[in-house]
Amino acid sequence: MERYLSRRESGFSHRGDENDVMRRIYSSVGMFNSYQANCKRTEAGRTGAIFNLEFNADGNVVVAATERKCVLVFDAITQREIFKVPDAHTDSVNCIKFFDERLFATGSDDFTVALWDLRNMKQKLRVLHGHSNWVKNIEYSSKDKLLVSSGFDGSIFTWDINSHTEQGLISQRVFHASGLMRCRISPTGDKLVLCTSGGYIMIIHHLDLTTLHKDLCGFRPGIYRLMQLGEQYIPQAAKYDHVFSKRQKKNRVELVTDFPEQNDAEMIMALQIHPHCRCMLTRNVSCDEQSEWTCIHDINEEPVPSDDEPAEEEPQAKKKRVIPPSRTANQDQETDGLPPRPPRRPMRMSTVQVFHLDNAGSGRLAAAASAPASPRPDTFIPDIWAAELTVQERAIRQNRARNTNNHVSGYNFVYAISSGVLPLRPSVASRLVVNSTLRQQSTPPALESTGSNSSSSSSSSSGSSSSSSSSSTSSSSDSPVRLESGHRLRLRPFVGSPAAPTSKENDHSILVNAKKLLYYAAETNTKPGFIKEPGFSADGRIICSPYGNGVRLLGYSSDCCDYPRCQMFEEVKRRPQKLVELAKITEHQDVVLCAKFSPREPLLVTGCNGGEVTWYRPHL
Repeated sequence: MERYLSRRESGFSHRGDENDVMRRIYSSVGMFNSYQANCKRTEAGRTGAIFNLEFNADGNVVVAATERKCVLVFDAITQREIFKVPDAHTDSVNCIKFFDERLFATGSDDFTVALWDLRNMKQKLRVLHGHSNWVKNIEYSSKDKLLVSSGFDGSIFTWDINSHTEQGLISQRVFHASGLMRCRISPTGDKLVLCTSGGYIMIIHHLDLTTLHKDLCGFRPGIYRLMQLGEQYIPQAAKYDHVFSKRQKKNRVELVTDFPEQNDAEMIMALQIHPHCRCMLTRNVSCDEQSEWTCIHDINEEPVPSDDEPAEEEPQAKKKRVIPPSRTANQDQETDGLPPRPPRRPMRMSTVQVFHLDNAGSGRLAAAASAPASPRPDTFIPDIWAAELTVQERAIRQNRARNTNNHVSGYNFVYAISSGVLPLRPSVASRLVVNSTLRQQSTPPALESTGSNSSSSSSSSSGSSSSSSSSSTSSSSDSPVRLESGHRLRLRPFVGSPAAPTSKENDHSILVNAKKLLYYAAETNTKPGFIKEPGFSADGRIICSPYGNGVRLLGYSSDCCDYPRCQMFEEVKRRPQKLVELAKITEHQDVVLCAKFSPREPLLVTGCNGGEVTWYRPHL
């Protein structure tokens, strides 16, 4: 350290001096104070678990969100408690977000967001209502001057905190994603990142919150990911290919799905963005729920493949071709010479193997579907069944049902989606062909041929009339079809006519997600079910990750170097590397749930499930 200071004073600096100094600083970090040590023994643990910690912009105030409805405010310089709000919400407090040095917001399991001012903690400034489930994340966009909240209901709301009306603040639900866990806005405000329980991360580039609802209206990332996993072309998902295009100047979507080889990621429960917006940090649980992983992915857009292409031409995205099995080699060669399909393409039927939904129950689905007054178009065929219901929400609804003596089951919230993959049933197809033919001209031979085709195909697909009648009596392709308890469905393969003609348009392509994984580290699975929040240091060199009853300080390399750039970055992207453990600190009596670095200095604060807040700093 003395040699470094002397070289710095004389104006001579070595390339590795900064890395060496930072390595010595972070590797010497140790505990120096604890919240429970400053309290009376009867008060310790009354706040419950510490779910979240947040510094203000100046780094002199820390606010803690606790399990037992409490909000704690600390002086970061003296580590003393300044305020304690025992009943900040009517349920657990999950998250905290500062707007500036004194204003902040809290989200809770009581489905609300509360606004606070450090100058007067005796009462809330505002209470925002809109979510229908636990509020788990709050962000603030300094670019659009909007507060962004998300919850386990899958909804993302924007709130204009400067608009005070008689009905409250002006709000809008801008997006919905099934299984939404966390959403983060980059420090520059030009990216929105979502992580889900479906094993994928969604990045929205060139973010514009004012037009997000319009630009991504109807887009369901879960259905699109289903098309990618099954390698089955789904027209209702593929018609949103344009949101991935480079021509999407605002709110362009990118999915991240690559994880370490041993990590079959399912629930991505924590998300953080690099302070300089270079990468994103996630923590996930594998499908077997036996392991947890910390991963770092690149957050920036993929570069244009070549500079030789004209500026007005769009760079071609990497796609996987899906070819129906009935095509021949000659037809495939002809298709390869065709120009790429436009982003918005009409729905076309192919001869790939698909499945019909046959009703094997007592027919209550058809009776339930016939209840709406407006008929559903004959082209609606429910072939994707979705359930956007969390375990907590199901338990809450069941408890409410017991109190009101209403029967509630999980199947009451399952709804159907028409993907457009299944071909029309013979009876429906014949009616559509007859109607279109009569509108053009009267040709009896064509009608006879259509009738013969429908009769022959109806004999090969018997048993589908019940589901056809239920689908034809529904309202629209976006409105749900409720499935009652005790109803069973049987999947039966649909066998198309061997002589059915195939056109060149049947050769579709599915977008392949780019490789984004850079670094990873295996974690302990202590107390599964709890969300553990990692964090970046202020300079972005260090990742503080909860590890059992303590934390680990992880770096990109053993010399504590900065985030890789240029050639080193390309090498890491080709071969993702393991994060290097620089220090391991175990000071808590219970599992650590959150860790936060100060934005001004190498000061670290952690909170555990037992309600203890611990402070760390370097010991040089």
